[in-house]
Amino acid sequence: MSADARRALRRARRTLDRRGRIAMSILVAALLVSFLGGLSIGDTVLSPIRVVQALFETDGGIRMVVVDWRLPRALAAVFFGAALALSGTVFQTITRNPLGSPDVIGLTTGAYTGALIVMTSGSGSGLAVAIGAILGGFGTAALVALLIAGRGALGYRIVIVGIGVSAVLAAINSWMLLRARREVAVSAAIWDAGSLNGVGWAQALLPIAVVTVLMIVLWLAQRGLWLIELGDDIGTSLGGRMGLTKAGLVAIAVGLIGVVTAVIGPIAFIALAAPHLAKLIAKNGPAHLIATALMGATLLSLADIIGQNAVPKHALPVGVVTLVLGGVYLMFLVVRTARRRF
Repeated sequence: MSADARRALRRARRTLDRRGRIAMSILVAALLVSFLGGLSIGDTVLSPIRVVQALFETDGGIRMVVVDWRLPRALAAVFFGAALALSGTVFQTITRNPLGSPDVIGLTTGAYTGALIVMTSGSGSGLAVAIGAILGGFGTAALVALLIAGRGALGYRIVIVGIGVSAVLAAINSWMLLRARREVAVSAAIWDAGSLNGVGWAQALLPIAVVTVLMIVLWLAQRGLWLIELGDDIGTSLGGRMGLTKAGLVAIAVGLIGVVTAVIGPIAFIALAAPHLAKLIAKNGPAHLIATALMGATLLSLADIIGQNAVPKHALPVGVVTLVLGGVYLMFLVVRTARRRF
C-alpha cells in the first residue's frame, strides 16, 4: 500500500471515529432528555430546573411527585430498556439473524407462561411470580435449543422454531386465562400488556440491582460475543470454548429478559430494534454494547412518556406503545431481510 493510500485510510478512520463519537454523544443526550422528561411530564408538568431542585429537597409535595412517584419509574425504564436491548443483541449475535430477539423466538411468551402458572396456582406473591417468569424464560430457551439441536442453519431455524413455540405457548396462556378466576385473569391480562404503572421503589430496587449485575457480567463476557461474531472455527482456534460460551451468554440474556418480564410484563420491540439502531452508531465491540444499552434505555423511556401522555386522562401501558412501533419496524425488517436474501 502506498504512503498516500495509508494516509487516506487513516483520515477515513479518524472521520469514522469522530462521527461515532458525535453519534454517541447525541444518544447520551437523548437518554438524558428522555429521563428528565419522564420526571417532568405528567398530570403536574414541572420545569427541568424545578425537577432538579426537588431531588435535593427534604420535604414537600413536589418532592413526593418527583422522588417517590416518578423517579423509580424513570429509573426502571432506563435499566429495563437497557436490559432488553442487551438481551436482544446477545441472541442476534448467537443466531446471526436480525430477527433473533427474545420476543420473536418465544422467550418473552415463555416468561409470561411461567408467571401465569404461578398466578393461576394461587401463589400470587410478587417474588413467586418473578421466579415463575424467569424459570419460564429458561424453560422456553431450553425447549427451543432442544428442537433445533444438531440440525444446522441456526439463524433462520431458530426464528421459525421460536415462532412456532411462541404460538403454542400463547394458546396455552389463553387456555389458562379462560380457566382462571376472574380477578386472577384480569390481573394477568393487565400484566400481559406490559406496564410501568405502579412501579415504585419497592418494586424497582431489587430488579434494578439484579439487572445491573447481569449487565456487568455481560460486559466482562463480551469477548465471547466477539468470538461468536468471528465464527465457531475461528473462535475455537483462538482458544474459545464456543459451546460453553454460547450457553453462558444465553443464560445472561434469558436472565435479563426474565427479570424485566417478571416486573413489568412482556415488552416487545426494544430487544428487536435497539441492537439494529445501535449498529448505525457503533458496529462491533464494547462501543456497540454501550450504544445498544443507551438505545434501549432511550426507547423504553420515550415509549413510556408517549404512553402516559398520548391519550388525555388515559395512560396507555408502555407495552402497547412498543407493540405498535414494533409491528411497523418488524414489517420493515422482514421486507429488507427478504430482499437481501433473495
